[in-house]
Amino acid sequence: MNTKIMYSVIAIVAGCASDQSLAKAPEELSAIVREVSIMENILSTALKQDTDNKVRAINANYFAKQGVVFELDITAGNRWHAIFSGAPEAPLPPMPDIDFSDVNIEFLSDQVEIISEHAVESSRDAYHHAMEVMREGAEKVRDIAEQERDVSREIRDLEREKRDLEFATRHDNSAEVKELVSRKNSLEKEIKALEKQQTKLTKEQKKARQAISAKHAQREKQKVAEQEQLLEKISQSISLTLCDYGSGLRSLPNDEYVSFVLDGLGQKDKNLIKIFNKGDIKKCVIGETKASELALKAISYQF
Repeated sequence: MNTKIMYSVIAIVAGCASDQSLAKAPEELSAIVREVSIMENILSTALKQDTDNKVRAINANYFAKQGVVFELDITAGNRWHAIFSGAPEAPLPPMPDIDFSDVNIEFLSDQVEIISEHAVESSRDAYHHAMEVMREGAEKVRDIAEQERDVSREIRDLEREKRDLEFATRHDNSAEVKELVSRKNSLEKEIKALEKQQTKLTKEQKKARQAISAKHAQREKQKVAEQEQLLEKISQSISLTLCDYGSGLRSLPNDEYVSFVLDGLGQKDKNLIKIFNKGDIKKCVIGETKASELALKAISYQF
């Protein structure tokens, strides 16, 4: 914690206090700065240990007449969402009825590459497995789409040749007519076979796309579960630490608060705010209440 910055913040906020308060400010604020700095280190150690280093850093500030605010820099569940919010999962391209020449599958592979290792720090193996599954799925859809385009192109070529033969047979009474008719019949069989193949490929592509969508949904569900689990660990760690070491904030007035800003752990990347009353912390310190009860008394909201 930067002590110079801390004093600057305190001086600005304390400017609204009475002359009597200002007369005591230097001694009182010096004690608070020291205690908050120590508590910052204690919380940092406890949170890193209890959350497997998901809490990277803590920044503390004191606001006169209000209390202490600890801001937590968190990596994990909220990072997953942040990464993908920058590259939203766009709906799959529409399935054309016949011509697949305009189908754009490239975004699938591009989106796979956006996945960051931060999204799955808790399990690097799971990250690489998810990457491989997504890449294979995108490759499969692209391969099928290319086959469909090839089949569609063949059908168009055969249809064009068939029309030419029909025109020729209508205006030619020579002996070659029978040969032309035979060729036309052969083309019709080829076209039917290709159309059957095209129908099969269309079904395969639809199935592959559905599998990719299912993976997206599964990944989102996993992200929510991991974030909820992390939030529970952080909440427990904070309440336990305040109960065990909250007495260290002895210079903080009893009518002020100890607040925490959990960066990005709210819904839609909002910050989660948790506010503890100094009086409630003291009760937990002396054993009148438990850490679990202290956690329930905290005011929580998103901002």
